[in-house]
Amino acid sequence: MNSSVISPRLGTRPIRVSIALITAALLASGCSVKPTPLTQDETLTRIRADLAVVMAPQEPISAAITMHDAMARALKYNLDERVKLMETAVATRQLDLSHFDMLPRLVAGAGYTGRSNEAGSESLNLATGRRTGESTTATDRHRRTADLGFTWNILDFGVSYIRAHQNANLVLIAEERRRRVVQGILQDVRTAYWRAVAAERMLTRLAPLEQRISDARRNATAMEEQRVQAPLQTLSYQRSLVDTLRQLQTLRRELVAAKSQLGALMGLPPGQDFTLAIPADGAPTDIPTIETNVEALETYALMNRPELLEESYNSRITADETKRALLKLLPGIDLNAGLHYDSNSFQLNQRWADYGARVSWNLLSLASIGETRDYTKAQEELVAIRRQALSIAVLSQVRVSMVQFRELSAEYALNVDQAGIEQRIREQYVNSGTAGQQGEMEVIQAEVSALVSDLRRDLVYADLQNAYARVMVSAGVDPLPETVTSQDLPSLSQAVASGLNAWQARAGAAAKLSDVTQAAASGS
Repeated sequence: MNSSVISPRLGTRPIRVSIALITAALLASGCSVKPTPLTQDETLTRIRADLAVVMAPQEPISAAITMHDAMARALKYNLDERVKLMETAVATRQLDLSHFDMLPRLVAGAGYTGRSNEAGSESLNLATGRRTGESTTATDRHRRTADLGFTWNILDFGVSYIRAHQNANLVLIAEERRRRVVQGILQDVRTAYWRAVAAERMLTRLAPLEQRISDARRNATAMEEQRVQAPLQTLSYQRSLVDTLRQLQTLRRELVAAKSQLGALMGLPPGQDFTLAIPADGAPTDIPTIETNVEALETYALMNRPELLEESYNSRITADETKRALLKLLPGIDLNAGLHYDSNSFQLNQRWADYGARVSWNLLSLASIGETRDYTKAQEELVAIRRQALSIAVLSQVRVSMVQFRELSAEYALNVDQAGIEQRIREQYVNSGTAGQQGEMEVIQAEVSALVSDLRRDLVYADLQNAYARVMVSAGVDPLPETVTSQDLPSLSQAVASGLNAWQARAGAAAKLSDVTQAAASGS
């Protein structure tokens, strides 16, 4: 054999050694990975970053907070609302990205290839079965390559197009979830606001009454020590005072956190103080009423509840998923073209273009057509049944919320009457001028009864406001108009007031559910 023939063993050992070393290094690095808990500095950095957002300066509170002002601040600063806004934004960005999936692939590449020796080879004479004895090569030891390739799979384009439609519906689902959160937040703000008002009004009257009871206890203790009255009578008086004071402290404990809860819903930093717009003492005059027909509310709910609209969009997604699953069973068509460069000096043409088309089809996938169709059909039926069950639940919620609103309206009217009676009884005790322990105790108990009656009236009023908001939520009513001119707090507060004043007119414009049902039955 010619001595210039390159042995196939030359240069292979260093390469094998290098591969072995690289493999050993990768295995060693993989085995060295261990759980690494967060350090205290990393945790503090995370806390500072979060608090910088949570405690970001807000528009200052320059006046007493009304209910509409509280709702406006909740819409602008509540963190749950921000989360849903970001989820909608993420879904929108996902839709934007899915548009790029429909584009063809245009891949640019460049590379360098080198060898430690020549890529030589021998030839075999097929006629004689003997080697030519000459070693030749057709490749440079060092060469550069570049490619620009265009590839388009028509089947992948169809699948990506359907997927983009699904992402578009996901954007709408995210928006419906945001609507549901907004409705829930404003319902909670309405309830918390009126409970905070009740607490503020009670606490204003509670402090002097507690002081009066404490003074009466001191007097009773002194009389017991001086034995002015029979010990049993004095102790019974003290027991009545302690029971009354304990009752007042229980009321304080139940309501002392109401204002803080309202501040949290408005997105205020913990501990920030603010003033509420407290109505004048006495029964609130702004009594919510609902004049819209309940059947119109039911129809409006079926048309506008975020949960039902979300299920309708899920139906679209499921139908698109059926199309996508069946489309994957079709043959794929690849169109390709490319520009290439290779610096290999042995090539006749170092620059060239190529193009072509290719059809590929997994014939075994045809066996799953029936099962795929049955599976997707079952998915569509599941979504439809889930939507129908939710529709029944929505109708029940509308009816129940209306019943609860009517019952609370009647209960509130009774509490107003009772609070008025207790107030007149208190005035009679105060004006009677009775003296002595028994007279003082009766006056205190009359004042406590009047205070408790007023508080119960105010709390039932807060429950009535909550029931009113629950009717809105059950009907899927948006508290905001369709367009809001600005996102500043005065504009938001005005928009909330406008939306709350007009929601019954919007809901009442819907057809009655019985008319819709009859039209559906007649096929019109």
